Amino acid sequence: MDIPPRVSEPHVLGSRQGVSLDIAAWDGAAADVDLSVACMFTRELEGGLRGGLLHLDRALSGKLVRLRDEGVFLGEAGETLLISLPPETVAARAVMVVGVGEPSRWTPAVTAQAVKVAIGTAVQLGVTSAAFAPSLLDSGWEPEATAGVASAMMKAAIGAIDVQVSIAAHGLAPPPSLRRWVFDVGAAGLASAAAQFRAALADR
Repeated sequence: MDIPPRVSEPHVLGSRQGVSLDIAAWDGAAADVDLSVACMFTRELEGGLRGGLLHLDRALSGKLVRLRDEGVFLGEAGETLLISLPPETVAARAVMVVGVGEPSRWTPAVTAQAVKVAIGTAVQLGVTSAAFAPSLLDSGWEPEATAGVASAMMKAAIGAIDVQVSIAAHGLAPPPSLRRWVFDVGAAGLASAAAQFRAALADR
């Protein structure tokens, strides 16, 4: 049975260095941005992909899982897969999948590092908008096991944006083109995640 994409209008959380920091009940396939980023482990905790990551895989005709099974993209921590020619079933102009490694070794810091990789790539590609899905629930994690990840993601995003602006200020790169960064979350946890993101932003 096909799984419908999660879609909601983005809500603004705040901004940093001219980049609007938003939240939306999107998934990797439905995010209407220049670059849509999802995360993928080397394996799922149980039962295979679900939710938004399953929808993205189906929008790509099952090629995410196929590439992992074939050893082309294993999902190792820090590994990246850039899909520059996504099919029309994907709303974004490009998709990137960031590997987050073996599930048993996951911590919020792993996802925070994936955020930094995603922002760095978005700036290198010269995009103006990007979205990031941590894909934790989609990989079998229970919500209570992911405590602290929203705060870690926001702090990582702020730090990564500051780094890119600093590099440009030193004359080593043009000013970053990125103007909008969206955190993808499930609709059921949107209000709670938004509060955590805002708290982390206010703390910086």
